[in-house]
Amino acid sequence: MISTLLQRHAAAVGLTLTLATGAAQAVLVPQVLGFEDLGVSVIGSPMPAGYADFSWGTQWFYMTNAVDLSKNYLVTSTINGNLIRRADGADFYFDGADFWSRRGLDANGSFYFVLYHNGVTVYDGTQARKGRMRFTGTPTFMKAPYTGPIDAMAFSFRNRDYNHFAMDNFRVRIDVPAQ
Repeated sequence: MISTLLQRHAAAVGLTLTLATGAAQAVLVPQVLGFEDLGVSVIGSPMPAGYADFSWGTQWFYMTNAVDLSKNYLVTSTINGNLIRRADGADFYFDGADFWSRRGLDANGSFYFVLYHNGVTVYDGTQARKGRMRFTGTPTFMKAPYTGPIDAMAFSFRNRDYNHFAMDNFRVRIDVPAQ
């Protein structure tokens, strides 16, 4: 009986402390960004500032699939400056995306993930033994082996493969305060 009372009291104290401190756990919410809501762009349009609460910089563009005008994807226009981060600077988890070559004839290419957290590179595919990602003319899901939190990510190219690099279904998880 005393043991049961002590357990109830301990549970009540824990609940009271949680309510008093407002200590609610954050929940990781998965998101898949498909970019279809951006409208039609046959020549490529700059990513809108703050789209889906991310900062896309000035080198990301969305384009519409020429065969299916209801489908959009992203391209980058440079080997540098393709950094992606949350607009508010908060951490997120990168769970991968679909990548492919926009070239029909020469549908091969490669890139490297580079992930950052608090100003430190936490994963650099150019330095990793199996860090090179190879893409073809078929959309293929790829992700970095690093699964921890990041606050920025970029793609590195050792050649001109960035000029036909395409990305869609950008998968992330973000912290959302529990309610």
